[in-house]
Amino acid sequence: MKNSARKKTPLLIVDDDKAVRRLLARIAERAGFEVDTAKDGMQALEMLQRKQYEIAIVDLMMPRLSGYELVQRISTLEPRPIVIVATALMNGDVASLDDSMVRRVIKKPFDINAVANALIEIAREAAEKRASAPQEQPTIIVKRDVEITANEVIIPTADESGVEKKEKDELPKPDKIE
Repeated sequence: MKNSARKKTPLLIVDDDKAVRRLLARIAERAGFEVDTAKDGMQALEMLQRKQYEIAIVDLMMPRLSGYELVQRISTLEPRPIVIVATALMNGDVASLDDSMVRRVIKKPFDINAVANALIEIAREAAEKRASAPQEQPTIIVKRDVEITANEVIIPTADESGVEKKEKDELPKPDKIE
């Protein structure tokens, strides 16, 4: 299957520095992600309410709503994206973040290959986790008194005189599997 035919992993990049947003977007797009960007935490929250992202790269120091506050708000979302923090801050500043929320910290200035590899690795982990998660069974609603057997459906009906009769509908035979 061609790479373009596969569904791309949605990624949100949140940074107040336009040049950084563009650089991260270019790296992510070349790595095969579907990328959206936000200039601050408030815009990011609006976008997170409209679309489900698999991964969010969040700068910590931003106007209006800081990355710290954004990470806390993301923690209340269900499902929530995997968070990667992008920062030039020192380790002590990053230590105050909730470890259960932040999967990885990437330091500015960026090593382009390290960023691309981190994104790919995290997307792969998320896909494996999704694949191993128990799938929710569809809810089947059946009208009262309907019988389903291996190859027919019996539906109770009444004829014009009010006498109940059962109609049978043959189910299509499955194609032969070779």
